[in-house]
Order: sequence, then C-alpha cells, then structure tokens
Amino acid sequence: MSARLDLSPEEQQELSRLLGEHSLGALLRRWSAFVTQVERGYDESIYEYTNDLSVRDVLDRALNGAGPTLRAKLEGALAADDRRFEAATQESARPLGKTESRWWRRVPRRLVGELAEDLAAL
Repeated sequence: MSARLDLSPEEQQELSRLLGEHSLGALLRRWSAFVTQVERGYDESIYEYTNDLSVRDVLDRALNGAGPTLRAKLEGALAADDRRFEAATQESARPLGKTESRWWRRVPRRLVGELAEDLAAL
C-alpha cells in the first residue's frame, strides 16, 4: 500500500463526504490484501471474489466524485496496487457482474480452488 496521504482539512472533509461510513485507510488495506491474495492464488468462491472487488468500486466512486487535487492523491495511493492487480490478472471472457468497472472484467492468472471451479462453471 502507498504511503499515508497528506490531506488538507478541506480534502479530508471532501473524502468523508465521498466515503460516508467507510475509512480510506481500511479500504486501501483491504484492496492491497485482496491483490496479494490474487497474486498468491485466490481460492475462495466467485461470490467472495466479487465481494472483494466491490471494495475497488467504493474507491472508484470516491475517485469519480473527487476534485482534481484529491483525485490525484487517491490515484497515487492506488497506483501500485492497481498495477499489481493488472499484472496478476487477465481479461475475463465475460464480465463477472453487471457493472462497467474494468476490475470486474479481470480474473486471476493463477486460478486455484473454488474460484477456478466457479469460473469453469460459468
């Protein structure tokens, strides 16, 4: 995960408005931990995989609603884990959900366990 974000009071307020009850630090940690699981071989169900992907959706909504300065800081905080996710995944034959999000169009390169079985059954 990237270093702690240096946010102005205005950016903190904006972020609070965008994330509601969610904590940016917790979301970033969850995304990073998920990416690590994908790199090692995600072996939980497709339901759990898509549930974990939804963390990135929350972060995307914040990015899309943020002003330019906050957006740039958020993009910087996500950049390394996003690159890791892209490297550890490949394009899916079809989206895993009813969303336009690019994250939902990627599956692990290393398919193992229940996720491998679930994807084979699609």
